[in-house]
Amino acid sequence: MFKKMFAKIGVGAAKVDLRLNETAYTLGHVIEGAIIIQGGNVQQHINLIDVEFWLEVQMKSGQMHTHRVESLRAASSFTINEGEKKEIPFTYHLPLDLPISASNVSYFFKTHLDIEGGVDSTDRDPVRIKAPKSLYQLVEGFEALGFREKHHSGKFNGYKQEFSLFPTDFLKGYVNEVEFEVAIERKGIRVLLELDLPSFGREREIKNELFFTNDELSQPSTIARLLEEAMEEMMENPRDYEYYKPSHYDQHSHHPRMSGLGGAMGGFAAGMLGGLLIENLMDDMFEDSALGEIGEDIEEAGEDLLDGDFFDGGDDW
Repeated sequence: MFKKMFAKIGVGAAKVDLRLNETAYTLGHVIEGAIIIQGGNVQQHINLIDVEFWLEVQMKSGQMHTHRVESLRAASSFTINEGEKKEIPFTYHLPLDLPISASNVSYFFKTHLDIEGGVDSTDRDPVRIKAPKSLYQLVEGFEALGFREKHHSGKFNGYKQEFSLFPTDFLKGYVNEVEFEVAIERKGIRVLLELDLPSFGREREIKNELFFTNDELSQPSTIARLLEEAMEEMMENPRDYEYYKPSHYDQHSHHPRMSGLGGAMGGFAAGMLGGLLIENLMDDMFEDSALGEIGEDIEEAGEDLLDGDFFDGGDDW
């Protein structure tokens, strides 16, 4: 009698524990693990087990936004006996258009055990989402040309995840910054490439959309050459790239006539966050403008002196 009474208030009740096989997974891969249900001091009826996948984004203001990416029903309506242990396999296929884990982006799973007539049990497990191999190969191509990460590279602003580099050799003195966002595809990677050019007190931006096949990405010298050729073309004919208009593209050519970056990394979260972040982003914009152009120049100069470490650390693919 006392066991049942205590179980209803959570003492000696069944517990749930999600155990993932790894602590980090690559975009597009399958997360695997098991849900462990440990029976308590009495037999209890379980209404359901839900596993939710959550995204946390920290805005520039420091405010944290938490949003559910997915909710999965792992089990429903069963009985767990006193002291019994049940194990349920768990899998989740990661979308390709999520932002990858970064300084302001993190993920966790929340497991909910709904106990009939008692206090529910929950479990929280962080997980790191890594970049796919093709993105590392692309960055290696930039590095071969002397580009280095800026300290804010890889941050997600609520709409897109953008990577930022500065030149130390090729295009040094001609380009202030190289930025790009990507869309991971089965046959390769699409890249929206932006060059920020100095232009009498304000930056001039030119953009080009490219596609690189998996075969090209697997050859460091090839991807470096293709990037170099694309950027040289942009520099030689900047007017052709000032007004970026996505259109149908041929995935076998390195030409700006390509579709928009539907499926871009971070696009899944952007659609989910929607207008909720607009107010925060606008506040950040007004705060930045209040600093004036001198403050921006100082910030830019500081960024150039700080290499980012987004793609460092020797991740396994």
